[in-house]
Amino acid sequence: MVAGTGVGIQSVTVPLFIRDRVELDARALAIAAALVAQTLPAAFLALVGGTVADRVERRRILARTYGVAAVVSVAYVGLAGFDVRAIWPVFPLGAVIGSAVAFTNPARQSMLPMLVSRPQLQNGVIFGTMGFMATLQFLGPSVAGLVVDAYGLMSAFSLEVVLLALGALLFSRVRSEQQAHSGATVFSDLLGGLRYVRTEPSVLGLLLLGTVIGIFFIGPFSVTVPIMVPDVLYATDKWVGLLWGCFGGGVFLGSIALTLRRVPRRGLAVCLSIAVNGVVEVLYGLSDLLWLSALVQVVSGLSAAVFMNYVVALLQENTAPSMMGRVMSMYTLAFFVSMPFGYVQAGLVTRAFGPQATLVASGCAALVVGLVCVALLRPVRALA
Repeated sequence: MVAGTGVGIQSVTVPLFIRDRVELDARALAIAAALVAQTLPAAFLALVGGTVADRVERRRILARTYGVAAVVSVAYVGLAGFDVRAIWPVFPLGAVIGSAVAFTNPARQSMLPMLVSRPQLQNGVIFGTMGFMATLQFLGPSVAGLVVDAYGLMSAFSLEVVLLALGALLFSRVRSEQQAHSGATVFSDLLGGLRYVRTEPSVLGLLLLGTVIGIFFIGPFSVTVPIMVPDVLYATDKWVGLLWGCFGGGVFLGSIALTLRRVPRRGLAVCLSIAVNGVVEVLYGLSDLLWLSALVQVVSGLSAAVFMNYVVALLQENTAPSMMGRVMSMYTLAFFVSMPFGYVQAGLVTRAFGPQATLVASGCAALVVGLVCVALLRPVRALA
């Protein structure tokens, strides 16, 4: 929760830092470029990060990577404090954070099966989503929007530093088992993970579904929200964070609901959630009312909770323990390979046609993809 809040603050502060330092017609592409600079290193290193997670104690990885993120955020404090007008420092700083994330996500996600029993795993995943993802998408962005609006970017970046450093300390106190060393090289272990996934159709299908989120949902929303708020919704900057927060609140509420009753066909629910969120994204793109946009984002979070929780739970339930870090790194890779495409297409379409057109087009495409998955992706659809 602590680390997720810190990362969530950054999802708001960095785009705002860029938006206020470039020309109006360059905002979308500049924000997209900064997001791409952070995700590309994560994509390149994701498989290595998963392989390391299967070889090194996971708490050590988490403590060190969040420590790196805290140090990088100190640089952001300096940029905002001295009111630096150049945006180029954001790109190398983002690349360092992206490189750390490549090791963070597989270690964090693959640690859970070591801490809970198999019957507890699904609810463990859901509580993990509530703790990390809800703060990442709800508490962090909401706090960032309010702090930026009241005290400025420097204060928000400073709070981010404190939270990331505290997250590193707390993760260092989580005791997990030391992984048994396979005796093979990192490269051999990496190839072994790829061969394993190729022989598991349901796991491969779930990993492929991870690419849909970055292209059609995360990319368009991240690029357009700093522009939608002032240009379409005519609201102050705090709503850049609060709209993120509405989505995260929906994820939190949806996750609670999923702990109360188990859905019998979770694979089918995952496919349907993509189609449902496509419709919701179209409604968000068509809205020019602040209250309606906020409500739609809550609904989007409810649907996203199904995807986030069930994909991770199904992956962990259907993956051999010795392969867990590598499989979860491939899930991370699916996001980080797809998000640059989502950022770039959103930046280009927004520059040409505006943010609302970007959201409507992405939502329609997601609806079609979701329906195709329901009809054709049988290995995933059959998962109970």
